[in-house]
Amino acid sequence: MKLWINVCYHHVEERFENFKQLLENLKSLKTDKTKIIINTNTEIDCDLPINISLLQDPYHLTWEHKKYMQSFLDSDFTHFMYLEGNLLYTQKNLDYWIRNREIFERNGLNFIPAIHRVRLAEGKTWSLDPTKKQSIAQQYEIEGKRYISMQEPYQGMFLMNRQDVAEHMQTDYYHIGQKGWWGIRESANLGNMFVNVPQNFGHRMLLCLNEFPDSWIPHFGTDYQADPQSPHAKVTVEEVFINGN
Repeated sequence: MKLWINVCYHHVEERFENFKQLLENLKSLKTDKTKIIINTNTEIDCDLPINISLLQDPYHLTWEHKKYMQSFLDSDFTHFMYLEGNLLYTQKNLDYWIRNREIFERNGLNFIPAIHRVRLAEGKTWSLDPTKKQSIAQQYEIEGKRYISMQEPYQGMFLMNRQDVAEHMQTDYYHIGQKGWWGIRESANLGNMFVNVPQNFGHRMLLCLNEFPDSWIPHFGTDYQADPQSPHAKVTVEEVFINGN
């Protein structure tokens, strides 16, 4: 794997130490080659290439990575990753994605391995994105592993191979703008989630229940679990799944 990574980071001083940990995590990924580009709004103390974007709308910062996709295809890199700068991505997450994507491809399936953002707070691990408990009554078995399609699939990042990127660039999700009910920032992160969706599914993401902890990516920043006005991070990873509908 030769991995091209674009990170979107809107600088907030109190989050900078966590962001530097993310960069160390990315630099330590086991690949044949890794290239990391930071899309940010100001100068930061960093030894990696930085693209400072002074945009009329700061929410458009999440779209800056699209400008690099053609350069990626013109290079010898094999995979393109985009992620928000508040996610502590690790080797475990990359291995999880590779294993499960290979399973899907061996079986001629168009799914994408889903990751699961979590908050580590108050001595607990909170499921960040689900605003309600997720039924696991409907499961899909592939090569002995159990998968589910999450009702709320947002994940703040994506990982694509070269074919995925070429596919993405032919869709409306490549062009800046709000998609459906998603906000402008969130729309930039959807990747191919809603592109060429398999029949009878709402999106392409499948979460592996057998390897659920490997899908967890810690999120730092807003303390959603402590905000009574937010519906996010109100259920722990031990409680997020229910057997009924």
